[in-house]
Amino acid sequence: MEKRDSDTIVINSLEKDQKFSVNEGEKKTFVIVLTDGKNSEGDVKIFISGRNADVQILGLIVGYGKQHVRLYTFQDHVEPESVSDLLIKSVLFDEAKVYYSGLIRIEKDAQKSNAYQKNQTLLMSPNSWADTRPTLEIEANDVRCTHGATIGKLREDEMYYLETRGLTQKDASRVLIKGFYQDVLRRIPNDNIRKDIESKLYSQLHALV
Repeated sequence: MEKRDSDTIVINSLEKDQKFSVNEGEKKTFVIVLTDGKNSEGDVKIFISGRNADVQILGLIVGYGKQHVRLYTFQDHVEPESVSDLLIKSVLFDEAKVYYSGLIRIEKDAQKSNAYQKNQTLLMSPNSWADTRPTLEIEANDVRCTHGATIGKLREDEMYYLETRGLTQKDASRVLIKGFYQDVLRRIPNDNIRKDIESKLYSQLHALV
């Protein structure tokens, strides 16, 4: 784990039972960045333990080779009127595999809380694989919760459009993958951290595409 400033925490490796607490009125962004190709397994547990706390959990994963990643996240709303928003995006090459399980729990006292969870994966090889399992546990009755997941490939019509504009297949793939990740990158509030992550992410992608 790497802590870069008081409001943005970058997690570069997974560990068992990583726990974080966000207190009343705090606004925190957690960024999970996995681009080194190593097998990894771990969980990231966020306890939203104060009223008006606001949490983002962002994830950027590049999988390649025979890499296996098992990631578990936990968004636990303990107090009322809090927000958590999770968005994780993975691009998998070769025989890479990612298993993701995410749990949102709204405790009975956490009324008027909002919790969101989305996990999206691009498969760049017929041998790559992903499984995603979002779960909700809601004990309060005045809340907003949504979760969703997609697993797919680059769209042929978008590839065709870019290739008809003069891009090679490799360059077209790079453009679309970068666009896929932008939804996550633009949510990172710290400019220096965002630029550093973007540079490392795109450097790895250029080695693979």
